[in-house]
Amino acid sequence: MVRRKKPKITGEDPNYSHTFERLRPVESDMPPDVKIPGVDGGTARAPEPPKADAPAKKADAPTTNSKAPTPKKTPAKPRAKKPSKPAAETTSSPDPGSTPKGYRQVTLDAAVKVDHAEAIKPLLEKGLKQRDIIMLAGRRATEQFVLSPTYIPKPEGNRLPMAEGYHTSKRLDGPTLDAMRDEHDPLRVRSDPAMVRGQFETLFWSVLDDVIAELLQRYS
Repeated sequence: MVRRKKPKITGEDPNYSHTFERLRPVESDMPPDVKIPGVDGGTARAPEPPKADAPAKKADAPTTNSKAPTPKKTPAKPRAKKPSKPAAETTSSPDPGSTPKGYRQVTLDAAVKVDHAEAIKPLLEKGLKQRDIIMLAGRRATEQFVLSPTYIPKPEGNRLPMAEGYHTSKRLDGPTLDAMRDEHDPLRVRSDPAMVRGQFETLFWSVLDDVIAELLQRYS
């Protein structure tokens, strides 16, 4: 296979000829009186001298002249001290609804005897509820109960389960409880509710008898 030869381009094409010197000046280090062919006027332009650096900024004027005078601080007025209250006033006054010092909250428990349940049955036929009757007696007994320094053991009786009994709490005199325990519980094995149950349960049974008799008379 015969290879084609690359065409040789000879001569000059006026469409592609261009003189770049016409577009931008030619800088030269030659003296100004030396003519350079192809340059307008035949004289080379002397290079522009470098621009001198901008003069340094003037130093700031002395700070003593530029700054405004600092205003003098006026001394703060001393705060007047509040007069201290007397000891009697500083002590917080006790809440009228609070209990005296030395009292502590004690749970009071009382069971309902089988005899009481039998006596309540006629009232149940009248539409009353056994629980309401027990609550009424328990509230009255709680209002009347005052702790005595005399220890009363838990009374004997045929009781119903404690779930059907009465439970509440009341603030009782702590020193009286401690004195009672010193005599009857020197080893401190009984709780406060156990120490007072004999007193409260005896009172509750007595009040419950009175409530049953009162309601039987009212609904007879």
